[in-house]
Amino acid sequence: MNLRKLMLISISIYILIIFTDLNDIVYAKVNSVKNDIKNVNSSLELSNYKVSIEAKEIKSIKDNLSGITYCKETNTLFAITNSPRNIYELTLDGEILRKIELIGFSDTEGISYLYDNLFAIVDEKNQQIYTFPINKDTKKIDIFHLRDVFTLKINTYENFGYEGVSYNKKDDILFIVNEKFPSELIKVKNLITKKNMNISFGDGKTVFNNFMGDFSGIYFDSKSEDLLFLSDESKMIAQIDQNGTQLSFIQLEKGFLGLKKDIPQAEGITMDKDDTLYIVSEPNLFYSFKKEKLKL
Repeated sequence: MNLRKLMLISISIYILIIFTDLNDIVYAKVNSVKNDIKNVNSSLELSNYKVSIEAKEIKSIKDNLSGITYCKETNTLFAITNSPRNIYELTLDGEILRKIELIGFSDTEGISYLYDNLFAIVDEKNQQIYTFPINKDTKKIDIFHLRDVFTLKINTYENFGYEGVSYNKKDDILFIVNEKFPSELIKVKNLITKKNMNISFGDGKTVFNNFMGDFSGIYFDSKSEDLLFLSDESKMIAQIDQNGTQLSFIQLEKGFLGLKKDIPQAEGITMDKDDTLYIVSEPNLFYSFKKEKLKL
């Protein structure tokens, strides 16, 4: 085979990979076979999800929609923006119920419901975590009135800091993801009890991240006790168990999950009590995905 033919074949294969997501398909298949051999199962079955609300524009939010969480007490969603800095309570269909003003914060990127109307948010610029209650009468939250503030500086790169936060109530663990340099999982144990509080990094959960360009969000699923890592750059969700094993992943691109278009900049992820999956994307797009029931 001459050099010219070899180059044409190589270019053709490259184009096929780029335009058909063959690399993702092959990776998923290899990962699935590997888990079958190890008898590792995924209870979430992410591949069975289909989009139910696609790219719904939340018109009252103009820009910078960056995080979302589900509150079981109200059966509603709470989304956060980083500029202007606000929290929005939403219906499960992405309709705004109210706005809560954040005063004194710098770059609010992630939000997580903890329990009993208690929430946590992360501020990327300050590299801080704040916890506070939100009740039905809350209209604003002033940073200068907060007492539970944690500072966790792990890098000095501007705009590559904390991007997402989620909570494991049973074990009292707060999970935080750092976007880049490093793409890092941070665990704050005994966040609420404050008894022998411990902070750890990585724990083997980021060994797979060479396949993810960044971390833009995280969600802890209390039913499976697995973590869902969201990547904006890779347009992907990866499901990781407590041992650091990658159980599954799904693409957030056209043709996957019934999507008609790529999700442009996925920034936040959560699930509700019925296992409906929600994603928010900058500047102001809302998505929901429901698991399809298997036909007998």
